[in-house]
Amino acid sequence: MKRYVNRNRKEVKEYKVGDKVLISTKDFLMKLMKKAIKKLTEKYIEPYIVKKIILENVVELELLMLLRTHPVVNMRRIVKY
Repeated sequence: MKRYVNRNRKEVKEYKVGDKVLISTKDFLMKLMKKAIKKLTEKYIEPYIVKKIILENVVELELLMLLRTHPVVNMRRIVKY
């Protein structure tokens, strides 16, 4: 059973405090992105700084108040800048 579960898992990228990352816009509402056409919106937005590492797959970011989202995000939603 363990063999089947582990074949779809990937290695977690290690981030450090102070690294710059981009956030995926996949889960944001279109109102927040202020774009009418989903096809033309960016896949990732602005470089943000990693403020704190909470767990091995969860980090806290320094976000702008305009973004109106929770600053704690999963590693799947970010990529290195």
